[in-house]
Amino acid sequence: MRVLDFFRTGPDRPLLGDEGEIRRIYERKRKTVFFGLVFGYSFFYVCRLTISIAKKPIVDSGVLDPEQLGTIGFAFFMVYAFGKLINGFLADRSHIGRFMSTGLLVSAVTVVLFGFTNAFPLFVVIWGVGGWFQAMGSAPSGASISQWFSNRERGRRYSIWSCAHPTGEGISMVVTATIISYLGWRWGFWIAGGVSLVVALLLFKLLADRPRAYGLPAVADYKDDHPVEAARVCSAEDDVNRAQFSVLLNPYMWVLGLACTAVYIARYGVNSWGPMYLQEAKDYTLITAGLVLGWAKLFELLGAITSGLVSDFFFGARRNVPTLLYGLVMTSGLLVLYLSPSTHLADLDLSARNALAAGPVEAQVRQLFEEKGIALPALATVEAFPADGDKPAVWLVKNDRWYLFWTGYAVEEAPARLKVTAKYRLAHLAGVALFCFGLGGTLVFVGGLIAMDICSKRASGAAMGMVGMFSYLGAAVQDWVSGKLIQAGAATVDGRLVHDFDNAFLFWIGAGVAAVLLPCLLWNVRAKD
Repeated sequence: MRVLDFFRTGPDRPLLGDEGEIRRIYERKRKTVFFGLVFGYSFFYVCRLTISIAKKPIVDSGVLDPEQLGTIGFAFFMVYAFGKLINGFLADRSHIGRFMSTGLLVSAVTVVLFGFTNAFPLFVVIWGVGGWFQAMGSAPSGASISQWFSNRERGRRYSIWSCAHPTGEGISMVVTATIISYLGWRWGFWIAGGVSLVVALLLFKLLADRPRAYGLPAVADYKDDHPVEAARVCSAEDDVNRAQFSVLLNPYMWVLGLACTAVYIARYGVNSWGPMYLQEAKDYTLITAGLVLGWAKLFELLGAITSGLVSDFFFGARRNVPTLLYGLVMTSGLLVLYLSPSTHLADLDLSARNALAAGPVEAQVRQLFEEKGIALPALATVEAFPADGDKPAVWLVKNDRWYLFWTGYAVEEAPARLKVTAKYRLAHLAGVALFCFGLGGTLVFVGGLIAMDICSKRASGAAMGMVGMFSYLGAAVQDWVSGKLIQAGAATVDGRLVHDFDNAFLFWIGAGVAAVLLPCLLWNVRAKD
């Protein structure tokens, strides 16, 4: 019982009588709470995304294969999905600060333990347990935003809070990828988990209970922002239990849930397998893959920030048109990334090395490229770098005038061949950027804001929990199906294990199309504002 009492929200205190004191406490709490929600939730993603960054190093080490990683992801997301629903219902009755902080604390511990593990069953159990405590982040955040910010503020505040997603992902893609590249995949888990432990302790100080627990009026009274309850599906419940039950009976919530399922298949297709995909299908290193995906998270931030502003200021808080627009951009980005060519263009026989050595280099490169059907601009120049110790010889084909598309080609020595690659393909960057921008906005609408609009604020946590459950059922199915599809395409080439991502990527694109179409069924649903 003492454990339950620790998480239970405090009783209503008598309202403070001093207006100046109310304003001072309210504004101070609103600032610290909101900062804590954004900063703290970003580290839930630092914990969660570590395994995505480490997938290829783990596979290369022989500890796990893609199918086993898919099973681990499936266990995590299944537990996480139902944890989202149950923890969402609990969040409406909980001290948010204690509830959310504990979730991050235990999540961080599981990440650290994962780095010490070698047995497949233990990987599944540890990551699955982590899934439950990871589910103590999103729904409490939504409940806290509803408690501390009024209707007119909700769209903007929620969109800014949603920036925690790409912020945490970006930190993982860049920082964790660098740590793993230099220190190994286990250090990636140890450091990510250790830092998240410190952040969890900080959250205990930053986050707060609901306003009435401090003698403050409800935010609707404080901001004089009382909603009009007309034309709402679940509008008149004064009782939390009834309000939460109405969420389950709301047919629009089920349609929204299916849309979330589709969005999260596409989202976690890229988040979970994107680093490995760029390494194997597009010939990136782990660090460059992390940089590309991390850089693109800036666009997800932009998408999240603009979405709330666009819907509030240009569409009168209607979510239908902006949801469709952001969804189309998201799916277009997937198509661009899939259809853009690999950086690995062709292989040359080792005998070509003698031709390059004999010279003239530029003429020989042009001839070799023509034989492979690779056209070079007339103004392209070639710069040769001979082998130096462990570094193989490289011939760079520079074309600065076409920098908008690529900066050039490289011919590099590899085992039993010369490898021709296109350097810094901006098509890949454009695809990832478009996907992330559209995803940022789509997550704001489909992943929470629409649910908060169409259900009672007394049940905001339950509404967030329900869409969260559907979201991560999609993520679970994605990891399981994608792992099997990727493993089925495994082959050994030049003594190196490679995987075919085509079927998995088409699966993600199909989900993206569904994510565009399903929200259209909610076109005329009125928000509770």
